[in-house]
Amino acid sequence: MTDQPTTEAPANQPTNVTPTAPNPNPPAPTAQAPAPTQTPPAPAPAAAPAADAALQSFREQLAGGDAAMMKQLERYKSADDISKAFREGYKNAKNGGKQVELTDKSTPEEVKAYREANGIPEDVTQYPGDFRQGFEVTDADKAILADFKAAMHERNVPPKVAAAALDWYQDFAATQAQELNAQLAKVAGETQNALRTEWGGEYDGQIGAAQELMKAHLGEDGFGSMMGLRLMDGSRLQDNLPFVKMMATIGADYYGGTAILTGDIEATGKTLEAQQQELLALRVSDPEKYKSDAVQSKLTKIYAQLEKINARK
Repeated sequence: MTDQPTTEAPANQPTNVTPTAPNPNPPAPTAQAPAPTQTPPAPAPAAAPAADAALQSFREQLAGGDAAMMKQLERYKSADDISKAFREGYKNAKNGGKQVELTDKSTPEEVKAYREANGIPEDVTQYPGDFRQGFEVTDADKAILADFKAAMHERNVPPKVAAAALDWYQDFAATQAQELNAQLAKVAGETQNALRTEWGGEYDGQIGAAQELMKAHLGEDGFGSMMGLRLMDGSRLQDNLPFVKMMATIGADYYGGTAILTGDIEATGKTLEAQQQELLALRVSDPEKYKSDAVQSKLTKIYAQLEKINARK
């Protein structure tokens, strides 16, 4: 009899299709090595969008469909800012609709609310205000404007009030300039008339002597700057009668008096010599005139002037 392979499992060994009852006391699970750690991706922040949505919903409820009110509410970046603005408005209403003025004890929040209500920017460089067209602006005016705007901003002055003050300053400055220019012309005319009356035909020579002396020591630019100096009454130094007479006297003594017309010492010397020869020629053409006191006085003066010029060559 040939042996055949059996396919039946022993009676005491369950087959893989026979269910087994669960063990009432299963063994504790054995510890297993943890899986390699990996940093999970950070969850996207959801709180901020939710807060923004809540704030926007709050704004819409307060606006009640009023587009202008909605635009105003959008200026506030939190519900707390809206609450502060409401409290400020409540204070104003309690004061008869008048805006509460700032004091030394005002909080930063109150200052900010006041500035927003009055159009005062946080940045001083954005503070409005400029000179009007046609106003002749000097460097001093530019410096004054910068200081003025900074002072107005620091004191929380509304731009409209600051603009009114700036207008007043421009009116005042323009009036002052007109008055000073009128005084300048008045003094210049009076000084020139007085000197022409006193010096007569020697006026040009005396003025030339004073000018050339100053140019020799100050240079052209220095001379122009000094003579253009404005005095307290608005007149120029070059029109000050005592000053001009003093410089003319010094110049006449240095260069030879009224002969100074061009400032060229050599040319001046020739001019004096020509005048001397004309007067000496009178000895032949008109002896009586030559002997007169007037001619002799002129010759004496010319000799003195030529002596001074020759001594400086």
